[in-house]
Amino acid sequence: MTDPVTEDLDVLVIGAGINGAGVFRDLCAQGLKCMIVDKGDFGSGTSAAPSRLIHGGLKYLETGEFRLVAESTYERNLLLKNAAHLVRPLPTVIPIQSWTKGVWAALRTFFGSTTAPRSRGALLVKAGLAIYDFYGAKARQMPRHGMLGRKQALAQFPALTPRIVAVGTYYDATVTAPERLVMELTSDGVAMSPGSEALNWTAVEGQKDGTVSLRGPDGDRRTVRPRFVVNAAGPWIDKVNALLGLDTRLIGGTKGSHILLDHPSLLDQLDGRMIYFEGDDGRILLVFPFHGKALVGSTDIPAKDPDAVICTEAETDYFIQSLRDLLPGLQFDHDQIVYAYAGIRPLPNSEGVAPGLISRDHSAPLDPATPQREFPVMSLVGGKWTTFRAFSAEVSDRVLAELGQPRQHPTDEMPIGGGRGMPLTPEARQDWVSGVAADTGVAPDRVAVLLDRYGTTAREVAAHEGRDAIGLPDAPDVSDREVDWIARHEAVVHLSDILLRRTSLAISGRLTPALCRAVARIAGGALGWDQEREQEELADLATLLSERHGVRLDLR
Repeated sequence: MTDPVTEDLDVLVIGAGINGAGVFRDLCAQGLKCMIVDKGDFGSGTSAAPSRLIHGGLKYLETGEFRLVAESTYERNLLLKNAAHLVRPLPTVIPIQSWTKGVWAALRTFFGSTTAPRSRGALLVKAGLAIYDFYGAKARQMPRHGMLGRKQALAQFPALTPRIVAVGTYYDATVTAPERLVMELTSDGVAMSPGSEALNWTAVEGQKDGTVSLRGPDGDRRTVRPRFVVNAAGPWIDKVNALLGLDTRLIGGTKGSHILLDHPSLLDQLDGRMIYFEGDDGRILLVFPFHGKALVGSTDIPAKDPDAVICTEAETDYFIQSLRDLLPGLQFDHDQIVYAYAGIRPLPNSEGVAPGLISRDHSAPLDPATPQREFPVMSLVGGKWTTFRAFSAEVSDRVLAELGQPRQHPTDEMPIGGGRGMPLTPEARQDWVSGVAADTGVAPDRVAVLLDRYGTTAREVAAHEGRDAIGLPDAPDVSDREVDWIARHEAVVHLSDILLRRTSLAISGRLTPALCRAVARIAGGALGWDQEREQEELADLATLLSERHGVRLDLR
């Protein structure tokens, strides 16, 4: 057996989460030949486990991270334009149970205390929201904050605890499909740089004499010779560095868990809004509508093993009790939970600091090339979902400088995937939908649904779907032809790629045995799976759902 031919690259990006995908797209846009690899699917690690928020970081004001708040609000505003198909405004309310409490605690935190503040009163919240508005003025997309008195608040939220004295109101944003946004970044990169590649389910096995060995999903091996390596493996950074011959202790991550509730009465109270509230322990929590369910999060617990992280029973107990305290007019119990997920934030090693106070800012330490490893390695530490583009631009500028390449294109105004050409006014949207319906024969109502899911890529999906598509069992709003298009065009390797990441079927709590089997048959037909492979995929899916997401299905 001959050794595989070694391929020369400008940059190898290891880890296809949001930061890795952002760097890959940015460097591809500058004309470099790049490869991004991930041992799992695109966006299947930490980037699949956020609170689904694109936010300016209101709570970072307490720790004095004003630069991070300024950057976050600006990047949030950019994403509302550049990825309008996936990032949307989210009206938010903050219940307040006192007028003056928390000021001294907040001042201690601001000046370096390592214990979390509690009981944030109306004066503190009002001041924080005013500062938040100030930082959000750059490229502003949404209204400024407001305050409601107790009577108005309880009229809008009758189930809310009567202990409140007021509520603050403001806007942040939500990302409807974070994993899809990650994948669209990688697809954009490939489209902008002929010769570049994005490979999921491809693991790094090691490095030797300036080459990196890779193993693909079918066991096939490749070797590449990069001029530069970006380690964007998140909580796996130190493990990947070990494979590259580096001994690092960069990551001291914390676990964030979330649950999804099937709770129509809660959704009625929320009415499209998020409640951003304080738990009994001072931890900031949230609950908001997400794909027909109520998303609740999150915890912040030190954790080390990203391959085995789950939402524990103690965490779900904490969420349920916190909701009971916040909304005593509603009933909450564990039977309402339809899905759970958890991930480890790739935060810097910060021993002795309360998890909630570890900075969400980012850094990118560089290990220069050596005679034994002929390429530099830059490790991406920390960061947050909202600021990935800014972090990516910063990293890319440093990589370009190391390689002696000029920046050709900024990314501030660069649309992402289906956000390109997105109709942003009601009139433009109607014209777009009508035009695609006329061209494809797909009903306008259906085109509108596809537009909300895929942005302007919906034109391709609709053309593939045509008039003869039929809805899936237990999910009639998703068609057989839509799944076929996904399987053929979106780098699907496993059944879980479709159900957990290319669609919202899993997180919305809609998976049934009949639905999973139907999707397996369609994917199998598109990808050439035999019956044995389909059964293996179903068995693996059942194990994943049970062990990691609290969903038990008999898929035998």
